[in-house]
Amino acid sequence: MYGIAEIVEREYSDCGFSAAGVVPFDLLDEECERFRRWLASGYGAGMGYLERSAGYRHDLRRLFPQVRSVVVTLTSYRRTEAVGQPDGVPRIARFAWGADYHDVLKRNLRRLLDAIRRYDGYEAVGGRPVVDSAPAFERAWAVRAGLGWIGRSSMLVHPEIGSMTLIGLLLSDAPLSGRFVAPEPLPNGCGACRRCVEACPTGAIVAPHTVDAGRCIAYQTVERSGPVEEGVRPFLGGRIFGCDRCMEVCPYNNREEMPAMPERAGLEAVAERLGITAEQWRAMTPEEFTTRFAGSPLLRAGLEKLKSSL
Repeated sequence: MYGIAEIVEREYSDCGFSAAGVVPFDLLDEECERFRRWLASGYGAGMGYLERSAGYRHDLRRLFPQVRSVVVTLTSYRRTEAVGQPDGVPRIARFAWGADYHDVLKRNLRRLLDAIRRYDGYEAVGGRPVVDSAPAFERAWAVRAGLGWIGRSSMLVHPEIGSMTLIGLLLSDAPLSGRFVAPEPLPNGCGACRRCVEACPTGAIVAPHTVDAGRCIAYQTVERSGPVEEGVRPFLGGRIFGCDRCMEVCPYNNREEMPAMPERAGLEAVAERLGITAEQWRAMTPEEFTTRFAGSPLLRAGLEKLKSSL
């Protein structure tokens, strides 16, 4: 009979993922302490929900009490060079070019759970899909699963896929087999490279692996309640939702023949959303926005916030 790690290795690609690994459940106490120190330094900006979950993010049993193993998946959202925004239009981060990845990843994780249940001995396995909207240290789990290291920018970097990836977790009550061998941690491949630090428009990467969210354009244009702060506006550079700059300069995202987004990922870019000019944004009505961006991550920010960044 196959073990769950072997099943995941056989099935993850057909479910729309770029890579996957399996690790036993454990408490991430060290990550919890690092997170508390980061918050105490004031780097969480206005994201109060991070403070509220700081005491239990390390324990996945809060999300799925029966968890015994954790399936970690990566999905690349890197598209081919033929897909992109025209020059001169307001910039949208690549992760938001298609459908809301929270919904898409959860659907693909359920597909993976269904695939696991088709194997002998796993018909009744239970599980819960988890993405970054839930209180979990998903990057730390990806490191444990041998899927990359935390780069200087604090992003997860996979040696073959790069950092333009989305992390999904499938919390499972399936035990790991006695022959299971834990993945080897990958060495940090950043070396002395500081391209992400030097390229950040606002200097938000304040130390290795440490981002001051208050300075980060992605936080300011997506997460922050209200318009972008005046001190950050001069650095937007045409960005109205998110910022890819630290990833654009990363050598691991700029190698020849890099794998693109999996065919079955379900994150295809919606072309008619990519070429909207600043004038068209300013003239857009709330009704048009809701219709045009149905199922898009941009709905989270709202039209008025997007317009305020122009």
